[in-house]
Amino acid sequence: MATKSSPSNSANSARVIAAIERTMPVIEFAPDGTIVRANDHFLKAVGYSLEEIQGQHHRLFMRAEDAAKPEYKDFWDSLAAGVAQSGRFQRLAKDGTTVWLEASYTPVLDDRGNTVSVIKFAHDITQARMAAIADAARLAAIERSTAIIEFDPDGNILHANALFLAAVGYNDSEIKGHHHRMFVTPEESQSAEYANLWRALAAGELKSGQFQRVAKGGQTVWLEASYNPVFDLEGRVVRVLKFAIDITEKIESARLTEVALQKAREAESIREELDRTLQEMSTPVMPIWDAILLLPLVGVVDSARTDDVMRKSLERISETRSKVFILDISGVPAVDTAVANQLLKITKATLLMGCETIISGLSPAIARTMVDLGVDVGEVRTTATLRDAFSISLRKVGGQTAGLAAA
Repeated sequence: MATKSSPSNSANSARVIAAIERTMPVIEFAPDGTIVRANDHFLKAVGYSLEEIQGQHHRLFMRAEDAAKPEYKDFWDSLAAGVAQSGRFQRLAKDGTTVWLEASYTPVLDDRGNTVSVIKFAHDITQARMAAIADAARLAAIERSTAIIEFDPDGNILHANALFLAAVGYNDSEIKGHHHRMFVTPEESQSAEYANLWRALAAGELKSGQFQRVAKGGQTVWLEASYNPVFDLEGRVVRVLKFAIDITEKIESARLTEVALQKAREAESIREELDRTLQEMSTPVMPIWDAILLLPLVGVVDSARTDDVMRKSLERISETRSKVFILDISGVPAVDTAVANQLLKITKATLLMGCETIISGLSPAIARTMVDLGVDVGEVRTTATLRDAFSISLRKVGGQTAGLAAA
């Protein structure tokens, strides 16, 4: 029976080896590391032809500095002694690029237990390894630049990185195992919104935004953050990762800016009110007798101010039904053509409202200027002094009153 089964076992072994060689890279070495043969999958992985590697040593696939290390000699000594080796190995292709292989070096023994060859079965994991290295680099970059804290689905703290610990002022041992609520106010921790946050995260919902948190010692910390549920292979949330940026300084700066803007708005409002008050004081149209209004102008007069004089004068005339309006300019040092014409327009506008304007206090300089400028004063009544204007006004008002009494 043993004699009949032996060829069958050998045939089965050959078929198994053939099946393996059809699906994965395989290379065979002498016990000292000399290459005996390699299949097409292996040759494709390293970019060589069989003729280029056959009879060469395994160090062909190694960087020179790695092949010179004692560990490399020990590696082949162990294989020659019949000890298998397995793991992930970094190797060099023909063009000098890195190839990563998940491999096992298996010594083949003769009947006396001596190693007669070494067969290497491998998987080319270069793409997966490079992707893992890239992912690790990205994660390391995130770790260096972002505050990160990890929770279980219930909100219990598992781990936090240095940036997060710096933001909240704790060390890892002070927060590990505690609940997230240690970072919120007691009022918020008891709120429905807070309970809904962790209920939603446990259900797999991502949450992001700006969050106000409480650091060690009670200081307020603002975080721009996202809470990211992490799932297992069955789709269950197994942890929650929070990525955050400390924006406390930004928020505080915005708050101070808003305070400054509010103060500026208040100051502007006060200034505008003061301007209105000063404007009222600069053009005080006041009743000085029944049916007589007086406006003493003082200081520099321009077109904008004369427009204001006209508006206020007409409003007061309408309110008081005055018959005489005295516009005293004894406090005005000089006028130009535009101002002189505006003053004349005031007299005409008041006349349309049944009120005569008397311009008093013309200085010799202003009178001469108006003549030199060719201002047409027409039938405008003027006086040299306010006293004269007041006397005329009283006679005019008195005459009108007497006429009304006689009627």
